[in-house]
Amino acid sequence: MTSIQEFLADNYRTELTAFRAVLDTISEETFGTDRLGHSPAWHALHIADWLRLTVLGDRAANYHYLGWEDKDWAQAMGTEAAPMTEAGGKAAVLARLEAVGEQAVVYLRGASDTDMQGMTFSPSAPTGERPRLAAVGLHLRHVAYHRGQVVLGQKA
Repeated sequence: MTSIQEFLADNYRTELTAFRAVLDTISEETFGTDRLGHSPAWHALHIADWLRLTVLGDRAANYHYLGWEDKDWAQAMGTEAAPMTEAGGKAAVLARLEAVGEQAVVYLRGASDTDMQGMTFSPSAPTGERPRLAAVGLHLRHVAYHRGQVVLGQKA
């Protein structure tokens, strides 16, 4: 029987692969161009940041692509330089997404049942936190949402 950790790891790998496939179709020249509000580079860095926060529980002070930059909690998480910016170029941005995505998949595959329990920081929840397993599941759908945003942006 497949564990919830294996199920999540496999589904994250599948969704991140699909997201990467869409990003790979975008030219270097337009990768940093805003379409419908954000560039494909921004979407990639956004997902990398949310993977760090939601899946890996990384509370480093170098977040800049959470999409809530006008909120106090997001400003408090972005006091250091971002590990990568949209201006870094397509290859570097995709390498960042790939590296963080792989860390998330490895973490999920090796997570204990205890790691998947309890509450976790979730700024969109009314109380600012939600059950960890629900947060990880919600974020998986979030990756799919941004994959769709990138596709729509290319049609604009």
